[in-house]
Order: sequence, then structure tokens, then C-alpha cells
Amino acid sequence: MSYVVHIWEHPEPASLTAADRLHEYLSDRPSPRSAKWQRLHDAVESHMAALGTPMEWIESPMDPEHRERTYGLLFDGPDNFPQVLVQSATSLGLSVYDDQAARLYLPFGYVLTFDGIARMDWGDGAMPPPRIGPAEREAVLERCEAAWRPRFESLGFGLSRGELVRDAIPLVAERKVPVGTQSIEISFSAFQDRLSCSVVAAVLPSLPDAVREACGGVKQIQVRGREYRGMAAFMRDSDNEPLSIGGALRNAEYVDRLIDGLFEYLDDEILPTLDACTTADGVLHAALHPDEKPGVLRPSRLTLALAWLAGDSTLERVAAEYAKIHPDWSADWGDKVAEALRALPRGSVA
Repeated sequence: MSYVVHIWEHPEPASLTAADRLHEYLSDRPSPRSAKWQRLHDAVESHMAALGTPMEWIESPMDPEHRERTYGLLFDGPDNFPQVLVQSATSLGLSVYDDQAARLYLPFGYVLTFDGIARMDWGDGAMPPPRIGPAEREAVLERCEAAWRPRFESLGFGLSRGELVRDAIPLVAERKVPVGTQSIEISFSAFQDRLSCSVVAAVLPSLPDAVREACGGVKQIQVRGREYRGMAAFMRDSDNEPLSIGGALRNAEYVDRLIDGLFEYLDDEILPTLDACTTADGVLHAALHPDEKPGVLRPSRLTLALAWLAGDSTLERVAAEYAKIHPDWSADWGDKVAEALRALPRGSVA
């Protein structure tokens, strides 16, 4: 029997019921082009050919120009096609939702059913790779640093290792731009027997001390993706905005996916947004037009600080528009910061 399965890239839902709701949410939802559809197409064809059963697509071959959050694909073909499709998709950080069989196949060899999450058993006796933990952090850091340094340097970023802060050691990529500094920090945390990663991208404007003090000493405007492409495989779905972009690194497969996944996230969502935010005008435009770029600037007091530097009329305009976009944040923080900035004597601010 043939039927359609749905492929997507999104943080892991908490239950199969949540997966069904997620499918309804993602279905037909527009999305920028993703190179992964072509990569999935190529991986399936290559794997099927290697097994001696060349793929003949029942419908049209996968469309690399597909621009929706989910891809509906006919689950039909040779007997080995379902396993090849699931393994190829999940190796790319994608999930495969089979609502007919009540299963959500997840990255790293897991499957979600009504009974919960279990290791996928294909009947071949394969065992998961050995677990890694805090003892392997140095080796993971060295591997990631070696893999990422050439990519960052080609984009004008320097990459360095930061100091241990609490339980985390960061790799910090920075580049100078007219507005100040742009930073991408990948932290590796060791807690109990777990090794985890998180990614924070930000714009750090250069500001006079008095202006920064009026903003409470805040240093950065954080930039986040919308779809968490490349990083979704590590994350858990939540009704609220996730606290961090990342998650546990359970074994070597997770590290392999992170090495590729980081730049999937950066190339698709973060870097196009950072490239538009190299100047104060660019930051203000991105902050007031949050739907234009694949990434979004989180509400920040420093946005109002940049507006103040541009002049009183700019501050009033930006504060008013910001309040429409982020009404709760403006009520809690924005109005107070705008008032503190209005009180600054312009002639005395260096």
C-alpha cells in the first residue's frame, strides 16, 4: 500500500499527539528554498543504486525548489525504499512523519510512537555508537575548531577559544563591521554526564559609555533563525521561544551532524541577517522589518540606543514602531530605556 509521508526540519515534539499538531502547523507553510531537498534526493538515489535497486520515482522526483516547511512524499517503491528514505532523511537532520503507521522517525536513529521514544531497530543488529560526555569535550572542541576555522575565516571572522565560564567553553567567531562587532559563539557545556552545545549570534554595537549605561549595561543584540535549520535536530519543541539553540551531544553521530549543521544554520538564517546589519541603519531597518530576513533580531535596548544616536526624531519614530512590534517588551523595558535616553544631555556624550 502506498501513501504519503511528511518530511520536515523542526525541533523534536514531546509526543506523537504533539507531532500531529506540528504537522498541521507546518503543512503548506511557506519557507525559503532549502538545499536539503536536493541533498535528500541525491542521497536516496545513490543509496538505492548501491543496493542494486535503482530508484524510479513513482511521482516526479523531489523538487529542489520546494518552498514549504514540509515535503509530502509518496511512500512507495521497492521494499527497501522506506528504510533508505528514513535513514537518508534523518542523517540530514530531517524528521519523517508517517501518520498512517503512527510514527515519527527522528534524527540519530530514534522513533517516536504513542509509547514514547525508542531506538529504531531495523533488524540488522546495528548498535548505536558509544556515548560521549564531558571527558570527550576537548576532542570535540578540537575537531569542531579545525572544521569551522576555514569557513569562518573565509567570511571575515576570526575564530578563537574563550575562557571557561561556569561549565561552558566557547568557540567565538568575531568580525568588525561599521556598527561595532558581530559575534557567533558556540559553547560546549559539561554538566554531570552530559555534553551539550548552544549557538548564540549577536551584534555588539560600539556605544558611548553613557548611552550603554542608560541601557543597563547590555552589550548585544541577539540574532536568531526562524526555523533553526541545521540545529533543529538537537532541540526540543516548545510552545515558547526556545531558551537556546542547541542540545545534547550524545555520541559521535551528534558531533558529525553539528559540524555540518552549524553552517546550515548560519548560511540559511544567520549570515544573511548579519550581512544586512553591518551599519546602525541596517540594524534599525532589520529591527523594524522583522519579516524581511531569514533571521530575526530579538528585542533589545540597544536598538533604541542606536536610534538615539541618530537623533531625537529617530528615537521617537523607532520607539513608537518598536512598541507596535513588541508591545509587551516595550511596556516592560522599552519605555523605561527610551525615557533614560531622552534624559541624556547630547552635548556631554562622547
